[in-house]
Amino acid sequence: MPQYVQPGNLARLGVITSILALGACLGGGGGGGSSSSEPSTRFSATIERTTYGIPHITAADYAGAGYGHGYAIAEDNLCVLADAFITYRGERSQYFGPDAPASLASTFGSPPNLEADFFFRFIVNDEAVTRFRDDQPQDVRDLVSGFTAGYNRYVREILDDGHAGRHADCRNQPWLAEISEDDLMRRLIALNLSASSANWVEEIASAQPPAVGAASLRMRSRSAPELDIDPQRFKLGRKEGIGSNTFAFGSDTTETGRSLLLANPHWYPIGIDRFYQVHMTIPGEMDISGASIMGSPMVQMGFNDHIAWAHTVSTAYRFTLFELQMVPGDPTRYVLDGEERALEATELTVQVRQPDDSLVPVSRTLYRSVYGPMINLSAMGLPAWGEERAFTLRDVNLENTRAFQNFFAWNTAESLDEFYGIIQQYVGIPWVNTTAIGRDDDRALYSDITAVPNVPDSMLADCLAQPLGPIVIEVVPGLPLLDGSRSACNWRSDPDSRQPGAFGPGNLPSLLTTDYVVNMNDSYWLSNPQQPLTGYAGIIGQEEYQQSLRSRMGHTLVLDRLNGADGINGHLASSENIREISLNNRVYSAELLKDEILAQVCSDSAPDTEQQACQVLGAWNNTGEIDAVGAHVWSAFWSKVRTSDLYATPFDAADPVNTPNGLNTSADNLEVLRTAFSEAVAELVDAGIALDAQLGEVQFYLKPGTQIPQFGGEGSEGYFTVLRNSYMHVVDFPEGEPVRAWTFLTHGVTSDPASPHYTEYTEAYLDKDWHLFPYTREQIVAARISSIDISE
Repeated sequence: MPQYVQPGNLARLGVITSILALGACLGGGGGGGSSSSEPSTRFSATIERTTYGIPHITAADYAGAGYGHGYAIAEDNLCVLADAFITYRGERSQYFGPDAPASLASTFGSPPNLEADFFFRFIVNDEAVTRFRDDQPQDVRDLVSGFTAGYNRYVREILDDGHAGRHADCRNQPWLAEISEDDLMRRLIALNLSASSANWVEEIASAQPPAVGAASLRMRSRSAPELDIDPQRFKLGRKEGIGSNTFAFGSDTTETGRSLLLANPHWYPIGIDRFYQVHMTIPGEMDISGASIMGSPMVQMGFNDHIAWAHTVSTAYRFTLFELQMVPGDPTRYVLDGEERALEATELTVQVRQPDDSLVPVSRTLYRSVYGPMINLSAMGLPAWGEERAFTLRDVNLENTRAFQNFFAWNTAESLDEFYGIIQQYVGIPWVNTTAIGRDDDRALYSDITAVPNVPDSMLADCLAQPLGPIVIEVVPGLPLLDGSRSACNWRSDPDSRQPGAFGPGNLPSLLTTDYVVNMNDSYWLSNPQQPLTGYAGIIGQEEYQQSLRSRMGHTLVLDRLNGADGINGHLASSENIREISLNNRVYSAELLKDEILAQVCSDSAPDTEQQACQVLGAWNNTGEIDAVGAHVWSAFWSKVRTSDLYATPFDAADPVNTPNGLNTSADNLEVLRTAFSEAVAELVDAGIALDAQLGEVQFYLKPGTQIPQFGGEGSEGYFTVLRNSYMHVVDFPEGEPVRAWTFLTHGVTSDPASPHYTEYTEAYLDKDWHLFPYTREQIVAARISSIDISE
């Protein structure tokens, strides 16, 4: 692949390539492994670190690139990774007992260890690993092999008492051990399932048939039960807020006439699913930088000298539920097309640590139908597994082995057309929208061409399970509960489907435009309000529906920029002004309604504390800046009223960015507002939080052992700048120059408090001090703070 080489760099590049080909000796700062330069050396890499400890890996092949990546990320995050590998093997109960949460924050939630163990042993089993591994091309397998070897090298150095003072949480623990390549494959499969099976760990691990004859009359009833379904439960991460923002500008909307991209994911600041910033180079083959989700050996969101891309969590569902008709007298058999079938039973045994440190085996039998694992949704009010019916789940991403092939291919893409072609070739992206730009390409791309169950709307009238299916899809729009007793109600296939039962690219939404595209986790519909995307299946997303306040804020930021209404010079986008706008902390709910609400809830007869709160909010500048006074009061109030009937003017699909608006001044709504205001103020006072405090005095970044102030707020308040900002980049391609990227990794590259880089990137984010990323060889050398060569 052609790569940008500044004059004078050819000789240096040749030297590096020669060193890597021979297998370099370990340099300063590494551990004490072999320094052999014999031709039999399998893995070799140079790891250079620049500002904030960001690793730049240079290697002669993919195995070497993975090797450097695995070593570097272990150096930065050993304990988090080691703990996670225990999880994906289903061994947490053996080391930590059955009851503690398996994770404090992750895409699979915080289930008890025992439930997580049964889930991962059942779903991410040896058969799934073999199928996934065998479908990967050799280059991906080489990356995995190298990553595993690099990680294991660092583990051996720790076990040999190297790197004194580092990784105190795990260095002396019995669960710190080397891993296999299959362990890394398990991590990739689990990541693939983040928006589907992994969202239902306890529900799958607890699905058990009743004893014959034990079903109650209520279970036998075919009438609709009372359901307690929270639509947020079906989202990735089980709650609103795990998502992202992105802007991509085509040539018509930028100052330079060249495309521009913002990546702004809102992701986990702690735990295994956080991002890791890395740069990997194989001279002449690959030169990719960006963010991987920890444990993935390739970049998931990034840039090279030809393309740049971003992701946001998509609204499409990656699974469907099926209602099974059980055989009377045997709840482990079901009926399909009039014939009886036996559920596939899998007996699993987990070693469980007791309070006296002894181990006791605990066994459980879990079941699969032809669709997938059985699932227990009784906590939502759906009937428990009974003698007449039960529920099972089919997961499109359990059948999708192409996700990391897709990411890997992007890492070496040389144009936007090639990038878009890769999307259509694989249709393997598991649960995110994509925006992208390319060098010397006037267009910006939006795509939700992803792995989605092929359930067209035309199926629903005949195939929704009765009577529950219509109720579920009304509460959770787009999610079908299908009749599992008829194969005609299983997923369809298109002529261009890349896997059976999934939509082909021709039935999935995308847009290429010289204008702009955005996404803030609402559906594909308003990627560009002037070019709405319509006519797609409801399982992919809604159309002509009310947008979130964060989406409306994002659209408003772009439109204000292009209209010159944001107080910044000019009326087009630039790298500089997009970096400013994306962190300006505007609060859309306050811009919409604050003045009208204060006019209704504030009075001279109110208690002194409420009058003070009214004065504070009246003077507040409607932002969540560090020095903003009043932001926390508004947040406390808004959290109580955001689901109320607030607006006078309803949503209008013809004006989706600006509606609904205006305050509903009905007597009932005003009573709700006044009560909520009084309660919010009282709670702050009772908690000892000053009403006139600056936001930075009461809101801090989630970073253990630190107290670093944090700006921003929740998307539900209409913040574009949210508390879960994680990896960020603003990328463009200046004419005749290498790619230019300004980045943040707000939580930093390391989770180890003993690292010298533990807080510095977070502190830079506090100061809004964007990092100009060193991409070229000369830039890396100028910014380099350490360098080691490793091989084995």
